[in-house]
Amino acid sequence: MTEVARAAGVSTATVSRTLQEPDVVKPATRERVMEAVRRLGYSPNPMARDLRYRGPSGVVGLVTAGFTNVFQAWVAAGAEAELRRAGLQLLIGSTDDDPAREPELARIMIDRRVSALLMMPDGDDRDFLRPEYTYGTPVVLVGRPGNGLDVDLVMTRDDRAVDEATDQLLNLGHRRIAALAGRAGSFRAAQRLAGYRAALARHGLPEQPELIVTDLTSPQEVKAAITRVMEMPEPPTALLALNLGISSGVLLDRIVNHRNDIAFVALDENDLSAGLGISAITRDPAELGRHAALLAIERIANPTASPRTVTLPSLLVQRGSGELPPPPPDAGAPAQAGVAPGQEVSGDGVTS
Repeated sequence: MTEVARAAGVSTATVSRTLQEPDVVKPATRERVMEAVRRLGYSPNPMARDLRYRGPSGVVGLVTAGFTNVFQAWVAAGAEAELRRAGLQLLIGSTDDDPAREPELARIMIDRRVSALLMMPDGDDRDFLRPEYTYGTPVVLVGRPGNGLDVDLVMTRDDRAVDEATDQLLNLGHRRIAALAGRAGSFRAAQRLAGYRAALARHGLPEQPELIVTDLTSPQEVKAAITRVMEMPEPPTALLALNLGISSGVLLDRIVNHRNDIAFVALDENDLSAGLGISAITRDPAELGRHAALLAIERIANPTASPRTVTLPSLLVQRGSGELPPPPPDAGAPAQAGVAPGQEVSGDGVTS
């Protein structure tokens, strides 16, 4: 503010009035001050102002993709329980699966003077979380790294578990394993597909591009992708579903179209998939939220400490569906390739 006042040739009180009560300032003076503000890139610091007069809010903000996402709901539950133990409250905002809303929600949280901000980003933009835009508000990223942003982070190592799942399928004799993933280029899809590719390379097998399907972001896209790969002249004998939404879509297709002879490994699970014996790569979302809250609590207490990264494991849980061997050659892919939707394939490959 002092620099703006010096550049505009006015007092700091005039700068303050221009920003807070512009109508009481003469137009010529107001324009001179605002020109200096624009030129110097000045922005008022509401966090510093509120700490000076009223102290921190005692509330931690969490920005999620949506309230219907079961995984993110459990992250919020884990964070809320840990924050409550520390005497803090949780304020949640949803982007409704629109990454473009992330900067807007982050700004709302910061303007409400949250003591820290937990972000579960879906988009790739992190610039709005840089210190010059957060006014000193501690930021903790949950699930995805900062793209160059130097902040606290808690995440899982999904590539290792996907590698293990793919390796298991290859050891069973599968050679055509379809990998169904989310948005191409996203960190999560890239991380998980890296595990899939690492296992193929270790077995000396070339990647088969037609078996890698990305950009599956809706149930309709998942359904179409499954139909497409299963109608190939040589369909896959195993399916890897690399996020919760895709896993749910594959499970539904498995039930409706009686594809119980195809090996299937899901990523994340629910009570239904576990009860049906679906092998899964599991993460503990509540533990992820708990660690995010702990990082926020530590950051509030010690703002100048070096940023920390906490990495939690993802685990392959064997329940039966991912341990199926490929069908014998005489009852395998060719016999299923011509099966029409709604037809049933019995265990011996006979269409009924």
